[in-house]
Amino acid sequence: MKGGGKIYPNIGVKIDPRAITSARMPESLKVYCGYLANGFIFLMGEGILKRIDVRREEQKIRDLLPFSLSKNKLASSYWFYSDTHLVEFLRTSTYNYKVYALQMTFLKGSLSLFPI
Repeated sequence: MKGGGKIYPNIGVKIDPRAITSARMPESLKVYCGYLANGFIFLMGEGILKRIDVRREEQKIRDLLPFSLSKNKLASSYWFYSDTHLVEFLRTSTYNYKVYALQMTFLKGSLSLFPI
């Protein structure tokens, strides 16, 4: 079955029809699914997030309403930029999250997203 439609960016991506997908990123960019604490460890190990990113965004992610309660993908997701990725957290239930990451490339000598 193909995902897709006017609202969702999953056009052309084959996904399980029972899957809860992101409202902003295609399912092919999903990098993690599970508990939040384990997700942070995984994302730091992969170099997607740094400890400072986790500290800065953790409370906003924890405050998301579970999709199982809100029935609104936009109310249950939060996205932000790390130094190298655009990251989205989708809270699917009380304890489970899906994490999507899109790698951003920068030209050598270009300005950072977060100037010091």
